[in-house]
Amino acid sequence: MVPGIWGRAQALIFDFDGVLCDSEPFWRDTYNEALRPYGIEVPEAEYFEFWSSKGDGLEGHIRRHGLRGLDCEAIEAAQRRAYRAACAAAAVPLFPEAPELLRRLTAPAAGRPLVIASNTDRALVEHLLRTGGAPVPPVIGGDGLKPKPAPDIFLQAARHLGLAPGATLVVEDTEKGIRAARAGGFPVLLVRNRYNRPLRLDADAEVESLQALLTWAPA
Repeated sequence: MVPGIWGRAQALIFDFDGVLCDSEPFWRDTYNEALRPYGIEVPEAEYFEFWSSKGDGLEGHIRRHGLRGLDCEAIEAAQRRAYRAACAAAAVPLFPEAPELLRRLTAPAAGRPLVIASNTDRALVEHLLRTGGAPVPPVIGGDGLKPKPAPDIFLQAARHLGLAPGATLVVEDTEKGIRAARAGGFPVLLVRNRYNRPLRLDADAEVESLQALLTWAPA
């Protein structure tokens, strides 16, 4: 089933964080840094399920725990500064398979276009690809677009490709990404990793790791 859905796609839309870039621990660390003045720390399992996968974020954390007195605007600004500093210091790595996978999938012989579509701003995605030694395909970032689980970012990627959503395969790792793909009419392939492996996620197909995609990409 999985090679079929992969092979049928006329184009590929890859998520970035958690699929190509091992950035989720850095998002958690920088949120915890921003929350430290309030005496709050988000545990790893809670972060990966509710913040990363479901997309509940800071507001969801406040609701779940009944928190009061937090300056959300200041916390979000502090987190953005800390995360950008980590990116500037080349501390945020790509997954080991990502550079070679992107080289193969963006080579002329690959035969179909690929774009990256992420909630993260385009400039940051491009910077992390370059510092990780990967080629930089077209990137549709979260700049000004409604974030996942809304389908806007994926729909913008499909418009860039000039293809209908049904002809374009989304490669994702989170519940919010799967919901966004389905809301836009895209088939979606789930890539498992150590962060989402314990979670119940329902995509059209799934693979156990990014390594599986590397074995399907033309050498």
